[in-house]
Amino acid sequence: MLKRLVFSVVAFGLFLLLAETGARLVERGAERWTDDAEGLSGWQAKFFGSIFDWHEPDPDLLWRFKPNLLNRYIQTNSTHTIGPEISHPKPPTSFRILLLGDSSPVGLGLDSCHLSFGPQLQMRLQDLHGERRDVELVNAAVSGYTSEQLVRYLELHGWAFEPDIVILYCGNNDASISGFQNDRELMRKQRLSQLRALLSRTALYRLLRTVLAPGCSSAPSHEMALQVRVTPESYGENLAAIAEQCHRRNCPLIIVKPPVPLRWPAGLQFKPFCRLKGSDGQLIIPEPLAECLNRPIRYCLDRERLPAGYAGGDKFTRLVYASAYWDTLPPADAISFYNKQLDVDPQSPTLWNNLGVACWESERYAEADSCLHKARQESVRVCDSLPGPASHALGTVFLFNIGINLLSAAQNDSATVRSDTALAFAYLDSALQGDYLSLRVKRSYLEQIDSLGEEWENVTVIDMPTVFAQNGGESLFIDHCHPTAEGHRLIAQEIFEAMKTGLAPHK
Repeated sequence: MLKRLVFSVVAFGLFLLLAETGARLVERGAERWTDDAEGLSGWQAKFFGSIFDWHEPDPDLLWRFKPNLLNRYIQTNSTHTIGPEISHPKPPTSFRILLLGDSSPVGLGLDSCHLSFGPQLQMRLQDLHGERRDVELVNAAVSGYTSEQLVRYLELHGWAFEPDIVILYCGNNDASISGFQNDRELMRKQRLSQLRALLSRTALYRLLRTVLAPGCSSAPSHEMALQVRVTPESYGENLAAIAEQCHRRNCPLIIVKPPVPLRWPAGLQFKPFCRLKGSDGQLIIPEPLAECLNRPIRYCLDRERLPAGYAGGDKFTRLVYASAYWDTLPPADAISFYNKQLDVDPQSPTLWNNLGVACWESERYAEADSCLHKARQESVRVCDSLPGPASHALGTVFLFNIGINLLSAAQNDSATVRSDTALAFAYLDSALQGDYLSLRVKRSYLEQIDSLGEEWENVTVIDMPTVFAQNGGESLFIDHCHPTAEGHRLIAQEIFEAMKTGLAPHK
């Protein structure tokens, strides 16, 4: 029996040796196939994993914060979470909050992360408990994270902190285009990357992969559709998985519905990164995405009041606004120029849009309204032929410009254009719903949160979009999604009230 087993092992080894030798001979006469799929990876994974100085690659979650960071904005500890070291095991007198989320709970855009809603909530709860309990905050939020990463984080690391309550704030990154693969595909591929890297050293594996998957290539095809990082359906699945984990551990879950501004210029936010290169020297933005962003399309933006609507705006906000396409011609000359161009190409949505913006600058709002609607009409014809969410994103700039033009007309009390501001905000909301080129959560994602709150008894939903609308709206944002210090104060206050009156955290 033993001899037969040894003979079988030796025979199988010889077979593999002969197969490997044959594969190497075949490979010499053919172009070598590699398992490198960088061209298909999400550009945001490359950005946060190797470029943004606070982050480093993570074997399970694509990227994470570096440990033991200490600068004027952020402090991390040995567990890669924000704040001082976390004691383990948890002291018996401690009440521990686990905060999961993206860059908003991190406090991005604020003068200090201590102004974000997590630390503010911690102080309120500590004042409520007094000396009876020590309130601890484990801020596990990470810039750029989606629900796909957060549900995985909770499963792998979150419960080791022994939280008494979990707070979740995410969605803005989910509803954005990253590349040719969504986050779920990227993370599935990442988990197998080490095994594939080992196997790809053998010619036999490379040959079999080429034969069995002849369409697989490291170079992306322009026929492939750009993907949203997490679809609304997957977002709902991830939130449900988080709720189920909390339910099994009898741990209350608070989900904060992220508020977002309407007046942020749609389809523009990623443009400053179009020329950014990764550690491999290659551009990180996929070429089809760069083509969407680099169109010479004008926005209804005023150079003198660029970020005025966003509490003065931070450096990034000013950078995004400045990246918009600008005419060098005065408005009157621009109107003449675009009219002549339209005589040659009367179906160009870009030309109609730019003519409309020139009219807007000249306060000829009725003409601008007509031109911008024509741009929208022509863009529908062009965009319908494109695959994926990029087709929706391409037309959002025209909806944004229509809305801003209507607001400008209303503020100037023009009798030539409808001054119904509700209609203007309807256009701005339509621009938001299709704006996959900015980090702004969409209605379809917020509806998933509402459904979850109705389904799970241990889930409390905080409706911050409504609270923001009632307490300052656009003035509570620094940029596309990050709240001001006052916005964070409101979030902390709403969570505090919910915990004080409607939750009974387990002990």
